[in-house]
Amino acid sequence: MKKRHYLAAALLLSLNCTRAQVNDFTTPLHLLQPDYDTPYGELSPEKVKTSLDKVLKFLDESTPAKVIDSSTGKELKDYSGMDENTRLQQGSFRLASYEWGVTYSGMLEAAKVTGDDRYFKYVNDRFKFLAEAKPHFIEQLNEYGVIDPQMRQMLKPHALDDAGAMCTAMIKFEQSKPGFNLRSVIDHYMNYIMYKEYRLSDGTFARKRPQLNTLWLDDMYMAVPAIVQMGKLTGEARYFNEATRQIRQFTERMFVKEKGLYMHGWVESSDQHPAFFWGRANGWALLTMTEVLDVLPAGHPDREYVLNQYKAHVKGLVQYQSKEGLWHQLLDRNDSYLETSATAIYTYCIARGVNKGWLDPVAYGPVAYYGWNAVATKINNKGQVEGTCVGTGMGFDPAFYYYRPVNVYAAHGYGPVLLAGAEVITLLKNFHPRLNDSAVQFYRQEQTYPSPIFSVSTRKNDTPPGSSRKGKNPVVFLIGDSTVKNGTGEGDNGQWGWGSFFENYFQTDKTTVENHALGGRSSRTFITEGLWENVYNEIRKGDYLLIQFGHNDGGPMNTGRARASLKGTGEESETVIMAGTGGPEEVFTFGHYLRTYIRQAKAKGVYPVVLSPTPRNIWKDGKMERMNETYAKWAKEVADQEKVPYIDLNDLAARKTEALGESKGKSLFFDAAHTNREGAVLNAEAVVEGIRSLKGNSLNKYLK
Repeated sequence: MKKRHYLAAALLLSLNCTRAQVNDFTTPLHLLQPDYDTPYGELSPEKVKTSLDKVLKFLDESTPAKVIDSSTGKELKDYSGMDENTRLQQGSFRLASYEWGVTYSGMLEAAKVTGDDRYFKYVNDRFKFLAEAKPHFIEQLNEYGVIDPQMRQMLKPHALDDAGAMCTAMIKFEQSKPGFNLRSVIDHYMNYIMYKEYRLSDGTFARKRPQLNTLWLDDMYMAVPAIVQMGKLTGEARYFNEATRQIRQFTERMFVKEKGLYMHGWVESSDQHPAFFWGRANGWALLTMTEVLDVLPAGHPDREYVLNQYKAHVKGLVQYQSKEGLWHQLLDRNDSYLETSATAIYTYCIARGVNKGWLDPVAYGPVAYYGWNAVATKINNKGQVEGTCVGTGMGFDPAFYYYRPVNVYAAHGYGPVLLAGAEVITLLKNFHPRLNDSAVQFYRQEQTYPSPIFSVSTRKNDTPPGSSRKGKNPVVFLIGDSTVKNGTGEGDNGQWGWGSFFENYFQTDKTTVENHALGGRSSRTFITEGLWENVYNEIRKGDYLLIQFGHNDGGPMNTGRARASLKGTGEESETVIMAGTGGPEEVFTFGHYLRTYIRQAKAKGVYPVVLSPTPRNIWKDGKMERMNETYAKWAKEVADQEKVPYIDLNDLAARKTEALGESKGKSLFFDAAHTNREGAVLNAEAVVEGIRSLKGNSLNKYLK
């Protein structure tokens, strides 16, 4: 992408506006650079990776995987010598918490997307450490009755928080076939989730706090992704069915359709539920559905339900994104603080949806794009994630949520940031975000128009005018019909226009050739369809413009393809009613349209060259038919009147073709006008010969 070029142009505009009087007449005010609070518009995979690398460095240094003797502080490398004083070395974060389960998943995604083995090594080293230390800590517990609190979470989970996210990450990691076995740990976690966690009578995961039979939205994520991943690992449908059942039952109780959001808590004994739409809890719900859609089989009967609910939730969430790109702690209360972990989760899930084809990139790509820009501002130079709400229980008054602290050691922010960054890198590889009229737009093909405002071409492989320009080197622009560029210009159906080979004859370190001809267009419709305007906007002083029309200037003026011009070179015109639109159009002569191209190009300091049409595949007595009384004649008349160079391509190419003999000459054509590759090359050579024959024309110096 040429983002730097576009941003430089905007900066130059801003600088120029400070030096001169700024008003509606002197300045395109709509292109003035806004003063955004969050960076807007420029993003690259490399820039995202730089942010992720800072986080990785901080976490790698902050989470040692070592066993120590707590009485001496010394590292214990021989685990067989463990006693009641043995502990895991304390770092800044716990290695087996649910927050770190999300972090391990984020590391795995970052490793896959970036190809950087350091992210995978982070997970590998810590999972290997936990797997190897596990049996020795079991012995410690059995023998001494004590155990490190982190290991207790893994060996004796007593809540979904202890099991689900770690289990999910381990299943994902297990599929990379590490050199050690995590299956026993995975099965232990899953046994707790499926058979020991407290539930309502209908099987929905629940808690006994802060009230009896309370649903926490967080628990969707603390259980369901692990369950669905177990389905993928084992192939057993019961896990898929349980995962989608939980989503349905949480959603039926907690999703507020009018808002498109989930409430944080639900109490079975209450008939009224104060709806506090806590940001991170909604993140856990959306992340749950994203994880399920990732692995749920395409033919599963509940897949459509989950996908529709995911879309409904995304639609609700995007309307609450703030002007800074972040979401609020309480989503629908703009006076609550902006929170990082929820924003990172939404950014990941929305980017994932766009990448997977679940969401429209035009509508949702910019949301994720701006979300990441906002998240990146919360990664400080140390690699710490700022603005993350600490662990949060459930409350039924607003103050509880408004005043929750934020802290760089709130572990909830790191996994979501890694997930979001990795997915945004994929987003930038799959799509081509570009500023158009100052707003970020998402495109499936790269848009290389130099202009800050542009219309999107409907033509496959279309090259935006001026996109090949290299510094001050001139560009040779070609305009015309299918004999110049057939189809996409890449030999569609074996048919070629001569413009596809024209650059081969030029010194491309000194100039470039852009072929903007389009099949089916006449001298008239190339203008009326806006094709000439696109070229005109990008031609500059010193460029060259080769003009070849005529093949399509006959036929009806207002019906069918409605492309005919009036015959001749005069200034007469005729107003017709267009059958396609019912509106009027004033139609001019072939010569009038050629003069339009020539005069407008000359006004910008461009050098026009007029060409007669290529010869048609019509023969008589071994000779090809010429257009000496029609379009070739009229093209020359206009060129002479306007005092610009003229190349009689009609005659030059005909003579070259006739020299091959009628049989061979006819073999260069598909029909009366269109050529194969060999015929197109012959026509290109004829154009080059014509250029060489022009006396005093500066285009010659760029030929090889």
